[in-house]
Amino acid sequence: MLLLLILLLPYPPYTMAAMQCGVCGQTKVPYPLSTSPSCGNQAHKVRCTAGTLWLDALNGSSYMITSINPQGQTMTIQPAPLIPNTCLSTDLIYQGIQLDPMGAFNTTSSNTILLMNCTDNMLHLQAPINCTSTSICHTYIKYTKLATPCTTSPICCDFRTGGSQTAYVIRIHGQGCLAYQSFVNLDATLPVAKWPEPGVEVEWTSPQEPVCNSPADCRILPNSKCQPNQKNGGQKRCFCNAGRRWDPVYGRCKKCNEKSCKIHKSQMPGIVGALGSVLLLILGSTLVYKRLRHVKRRARKNLVKERQEILNANSNGKSAKIFNDKELRKATNNFSKENLLGTGGFGEVFKGTLEDGTIIAVKRAKPGNTKGVDQVLNEVRILCQVNHRSLVRLLGCCVELEQPLLIYEYVSNGTLFEHLHGFRLRKLEPLSWKRRLAIAHQTAEGLSYLHSSAVQPIYHRDVKSSNILLDEKLDAKVSDFGLSRLVETSESDCSHIYTSAQGTLGYLDPEYYLNLQLTDRSDVYSFGVVLLELLTSNKAIDFNREEENVNLVVYMKKIMYEERLGDVIDPALTNGATKVELETMKALGDLAAACLDERRQNRPSMKEVAEEIEYIISIVLGETSKA
Repeated sequence: MLLLLILLLPYPPYTMAAMQCGVCGQTKVPYPLSTSPSCGNQAHKVRCTAGTLWLDALNGSSYMITSINPQGQTMTIQPAPLIPNTCLSTDLIYQGIQLDPMGAFNTTSSNTILLMNCTDNMLHLQAPINCTSTSICHTYIKYTKLATPCTTSPICCDFRTGGSQTAYVIRIHGQGCLAYQSFVNLDATLPVAKWPEPGVEVEWTSPQEPVCNSPADCRILPNSKCQPNQKNGGQKRCFCNAGRRWDPVYGRCKKCNEKSCKIHKSQMPGIVGALGSVLLLILGSTLVYKRLRHVKRRARKNLVKERQEILNANSNGKSAKIFNDKELRKATNNFSKENLLGTGGFGEVFKGTLEDGTIIAVKRAKPGNTKGVDQVLNEVRILCQVNHRSLVRLLGCCVELEQPLLIYEYVSNGTLFEHLHGFRLRKLEPLSWKRRLAIAHQTAEGLSYLHSSAVQPIYHRDVKSSNILLDEKLDAKVSDFGLSRLVETSESDCSHIYTSAQGTLGYLDPEYYLNLQLTDRSDVYSFGVVLLELLTSNKAIDFNREEENVNLVVYMKKIMYEERLGDVIDPALTNGATKVELETMKALGDLAAACLDERRQNRPSMKEVAEEIEYIISIVLGETSKA
C-alpha cells in the first residue's frame, strides 16, 4: 500500500515527460530505456518501430521486446525462429544474439538455452553445457513440430545463461551449433506443451545521474545541481540536493530518510571495527597470496613449455619466432578497442606497431575458449610449413598468455567480403572485372600451393571471401588457417580423410558435411562459392533474399539452368562491358559451376582451376593489347 501511495505522488509535469519516453504502441517505455535522444538514458537505447519495441544487438541483428519489468530492471526479448523446414535459426547470419559487452544490457541467469544441429565440437565442452543424451533439447525436438527437422542432427545441448562466458552471447555458427531456442524460468519437469513461450530475459545496469554542462541542463531533473563528479575525472552530472538521493528506477531525485542518506555517529565504532577486521584479513592473506602467485608462475612456465613442444612437433625443423607478452601489449596499446580489426569464430585480430616500426596484425583466441587455443596452435604449425605470395605471412607467436597470440604481416585493405558486400559503407570503389579475375587467380594459386606444393598437403577447410585479405595493391592473400588440416604421410595415399565437418554455412561442401570425408575438392567447392560472389556481389547466405534463394549456390544453380547468368552478374561489371568481357564472365560462371558439382570426383583440382582462370585472364588482356 505504501509503495502504491509513493507511485501516486504528483511529480512536476515536465519531469517525467523529459526523463521517460512515453509509450511505443501500447507499451509503456520506462526509464532508463531510451527511444530517442530527448528521453531516457542514452546508454540504454531501444528502438520503437511501427508501435513495437526492439533491442538492437551487434552484427546488425534485432529482437522484439515482448515484456518489460521496470522494478526488476529486466525485459524479455523474442529469440529468432527457425527457418521453415530447416534446423537453422534465422539469425545464423549474425551468429545468434551478441550483446555489446561494453553496453548496458546483458542476459540474466533465468534463461535455459537449447542448442540444436550441433557438430561434434560441442562434445568436448564440459558443464555447465550439457550435450549428452539426457539433455532436455532432445525432448523439445521430439515434441515440437517446428523443430522436427532437427531430428536429423543427433547432437544438441542445453545450458543456462548468465555466467561470465554467456552474459552477452547466445552464439551459433558453423563450427558449433546452427540453431537455438530459449525459455525464461523453465521448469523442465513439465511436458513440453506446458513450457512458456520462447524468450530471452535481459537485464540492464542502473543508470547514473544525467550528464550536464551547465545548470540549465539539470532542469530535466528537479532538486538537482550540475556538479563535477570527483570519481570520474570531474565529468559534470546532475547530482541530487541534500536530503534527496538518486532513484535509478524512476530517474528522479527522491526524498530520503536518515538511514538512506547519512551514516549516524553511533554507527562509526562498528564501522571502525569492521575496517580493522578487514585489515587483519588482508595482512593474514598476504602469505597465502604470495604462495599462490608462486604456484601460478610455475604453472605458467609449464604451460609455455608444453605449448612450445606442441609447436615444435611435426614442424620439419621450422619453428615460429617467439614474441613476449610485454612487447605485444605495447604494440597494440594493451589490445585497445581502437586497434581491433575484427573478430572471427575463435579469435580477435588487433593492429599493432612493433618498436622497429613494423605494422603487424595480432590474433588471439577468445577468453576461456580452449578450442580457440587449439586452433591458434594449429595455425602456427600450418603456417610454419608454407611460403607463398598469396598466403598471409606468419611473423611469429606468443605462447606465454592464457590465450596464445599469432603475429602476422599486416594486410592493409581489408577483406574481399568487405569490398564485395560492404564497399558502400566503407566508401570504396567497386572492384573492376580485371581486378576480380586477378584476385580469383591469386587465391586459386595459393590454395593450389597448399594442396600440391607444400611439404605436406594442406586442406584449408574454411575458404570464404572474409578469409581472403587484400593488400595496398588489392592483391589477394589467403588467411585464417585455424581449421586447416595437414595431410599426414600415411593419409596422402587415401582419397579422403575422415574428420568432423567444419567450415562456414554457405561455403561448406555438402558431400563433406554428409559423409565427413575431407578432400582437396572440399576447398574447391568453397572456392566455387567465392567465384559466384565475385561474379554477382551477392552473399553466400542472405536472408533478405526469398526463402528458397537464401543459399547463393541453390539460387545460382537455378539461374544457370535457366541460362540467365547475365541477369544476376553485378551491374558494376556489365555496364559498359565489352563482348569479350561478357563472354569471360560467362566462362568464370561455368568454372564456378564445375567447382560446385555435387559429386566431388567431377570437380576440377585447384591447380586446374588456377590454370583456367589464368587462361580467362589472357583472353581479357589479349583484347586490351589489341585495342
